[in-house]
Amino acid sequence: MKPNVLAVFAHPDDEFTVAPLLARCAAEGHGTYLASFTSGQKGSAAHAKIGPGAALGAVREEELRRAAAELGIAPPFLLGFEDQGISQPRAAAEAAERLREIIARVRPGVLITFGPDGLTGHPDHRAASNIATEVFQQRGRLAYAPRKLYYTVLPESLFAAVPPPFDARLRTTSDRFVTTAVDCRGWLDAAYAAIRCHATQWTPERMAQFDHVNRAVLAGRVYLRLAMQEGPPVAALETHIFERA
Repeated sequence: MKPNVLAVFAHPDDEFTVAPLLARCAAEGHGTYLASFTSGQKGSAAHAKIGPGAALGAVREEELRRAAAELGIAPPFLLGFEDQGISQPRAAAEAAERLREIIARVRPGVLITFGPDGLTGHPDHRAASNIATEVFQQRGRLAYAPRKLYYTVLPESLFAAVPPPFDARLRTTSDRFVTTAVDCRGWLDAAYAAIRCHATQWTPERMAQFDHVNRAVLAGRVYLRLAMQEGPPVAALETHIFERA
């Protein structure tokens, strides 16, 4: 049986960071799952004309469902925590317990989340990383223990000149710490279709910029850092997340 993968992020739309990889995993027959801690209730953008609150959260959850369908993965787990609230101790503890329940249900061999920098420094992104990392490393509290934990990264060498739509807040990772580069060129169209589902967050121009970054800057590859794993360390650059999974 092929191992499953679970990607864990803070908001609907965060999955764009690994969307081509999720589409590839699903196409190759791996159970591919996605969890979002919050509903993005405070992520109001002027062009969408929807103010912050429960109504926006409901729309963003539906956007994530559509994005998951475009990627060919399972319907997402929507945990419904308050946007900008999961860094609070009580919410973080509850979110961790909910994540343990999801892991027990879908039994992923691989867990993917943000690195400690949150990729953009966003507090919710950092909190999502902290929660997922804590859950992974507390093996005694897991009914099922994934074998590998990955952080999403953007290699420093590729982002020396920060391309639109990114800015100076972007956190990159030195190439020496990149452990995994997965060729996902065959799944960029699916990733772009998923990006276009998040109409409350991005204008068509911004969506096209994300697609350009995937194709021209990242050259169709998804880069990761293997943070923790069961078993011996990997000596060479991995080309897939399921090596030794």
